[in-house]
Amino acid sequence: MDYRDLSIENLASNESFIDWVNKSDPEAVRYWDLYLSSHPEIRPQVEKARALVLNLRSAEEFGQNNQQIDSIWTSIQSKVDTHEQASGSSSRKSLLILTSAALLLLCAASAVWLFYPPQSNDRHTSDYYQQKLSDFVEQVNESTLPMKIQLDDGTIVMLDGKSRLKYKRTFTQDSSRQVYLLGKAYFEVMKDPYKPFIVHSNEILVKVLGTSFRVESPEHGENILVSVKTGRVSVFAVPGNSPNLPKRGGIVLSPNQQVTYARKERSFQKSLVESPDLLTTKTIKPGDFVFDNAPIAEVFRKIETAYGVEIIFNEDVMKNCYLTAPLGNESLHDKLQIICATIGAGYEVIDANIVINSAGCP
Repeated sequence: MDYRDLSIENLASNESFIDWVNKSDPEAVRYWDLYLSSHPEIRPQVEKARALVLNLRSAEEFGQNNQQIDSIWTSIQSKVDTHEQASGSSSRKSLLILTSAALLLLCAASAVWLFYPPQSNDRHTSDYYQQKLSDFVEQVNESTLPMKIQLDDGTIVMLDGKSRLKYKRTFTQDSSRQVYLLGKAYFEVMKDPYKPFIVHSNEILVKVLGTSFRVESPEHGENILVSVKTGRVSVFAVPGNSPNLPKRGGIVLSPNQQVTYARKERSFQKSLVESPDLLTTKTIKPGDFVFDNAPIAEVFRKIETAYGVEIIFNEDVMKNCYLTAPLGNESLHDKLQIICATIGAGYEVIDANIVINSAGCP
């Protein structure tokens, strides 16, 4: 059979292809190895279909949300059946719809995999540094200044002084991109929905698809800190079976959020980063924070949008509160202090949310 014109979902639903990915049938392994060597031009779509199969298999192995996983597989097969029925009169539009569907399905599969805990056989990062593995590359920063590292997938790592990073020489060929960190580093991950990026660091791991974040994980430190600048990340403890951890063993972080993992207590504490940044300076300008008798609900909504934070307040109690203030380049906390001083309120940060305490305005 000629597989060169098959879509990603066609390949991902093919039993022989699945057997090749899972290496469960020697005959299928031999066939697909030979087919790929004869048709290297289809390797890009094969790799994407392979990643889809592996990510869904990983989600199934976690034993979580089987209904969603079954729904994804059903949708894949449905798209295949629809494509086969319309093959005689296919058009560029139908091909575009199928391609979009494949991408949506893959993103759904990746999301299932991304936000569920790791398998119990994950090892601590230090295990990899105690072994001499010939297929691993290690980057060591002996200086006191950050060292820039560009990985093969385009990801940028700013490795702090006295820190170490290790990864497989062929890490871009796996279904997920995995690196091992001892120390501190800032990551700007090249987005690839087909291959999630995983940072192992002591007893935690961080899972992302494409984002920028920082990990501070000294080998013998008491705490591990993960903070997010853009995108979303999931942070898990390894193994994730402590009674002090959330039911699924991890924390999901959004921009301007951070989590501190206490290694001794094996517990997470989520909070805002010390100095939250504007999510984008292209659409948000300092002049946007100049308020002239603006309803307080409107003020809080603008700040929520600008910084990606949730502000919790009683809108009924504060319905008579209005703000006149020429805010601009102040930090988020300075803005909140000015606002609260002006309307006679207070605020506190609880679990990365801002809670406004107010008795209302006359």
